[in-house]
Amino acid sequence: MFRNFLWESTVIERLAFGVHFIDHTMAEATFHRMAGIADNQADSNTIKEAYDSWAETYVKDFDVADYKGPRLGAEKIAQFVTDKQARILDGGCGVGNVGKHLKNLGYNNIHGLDLSPRSLEICESLNIYQKLINDKLGENRLDMDDDTYDALVTVGTFIPGHVNQSAFKEFVRIVKPGGYIVIGMREEFLDMATEYQNGQLETDMKRFADEGKWEWTQREQISSFFAGKSGIHFVFKVL
Repeated sequence: MFRNFLWESTVIERLAFGVHFIDHTMAEATFHRMAGIADNQADSNTIKEAYDSWAETYVKDFDVADYKGPRLGAEKIAQFVTDKQARILDGGCGVGNVGKHLKNLGYNNIHGLDLSPRSLEICESLNIYQKLINDKLGENRLDMDDDTYDALVTVGTFIPGHVNQSAFKEFVRIVKPGGYIVIGMREEFLDMATEYQNGQLETDMKRFADEGKWEWTQREQISSFFAGKSGIHFVFKVL
């Protein structure tokens, strides 16, 4: 019944359902909150409202789920970006989970971008980000100059109904040549999201490499990314 509620109720009910999960089985419901958007083809305003409603309990929900993605994403940036003054965009920053780990690693020029204004208010209170931007990752052109960032990290945004390969063009535009792009996601989503299925996400990644837009630097599997589920890192160097 609990699973059916999450999938069959409205997007807002699924995403703002006020439950704190007590084990990994219940924590999996956090995923259903997010992935449930896909079958409704929710628009940006609906998604924004959902995450605004969820922002207050987001960290607690994911802490219970043993969500390692933000820490691992920040550590992956550190493998490739050694300059602690590098300007880094935390794309889909949410309530600042990746930013916290970047700061702990010594980075101090971090910008955050997210669709949810309430999530950005929470980010502002952390005093981690030098700039916060209310926008979405996708085919839309961001209000940023070309070659603005030394690196971009986006963790937990490539999920059903959220960010997809339409964002690649903009990633390459705003990251400087020689800069790095790190994408962290759950591995099972490669088969779950319609826009990623049958290898389409990685096919588009390879196409960008073949066209000389980026160098595909790394594809790394992660044994435990979220609630004991495996994840994957994709790393690209902009050309």
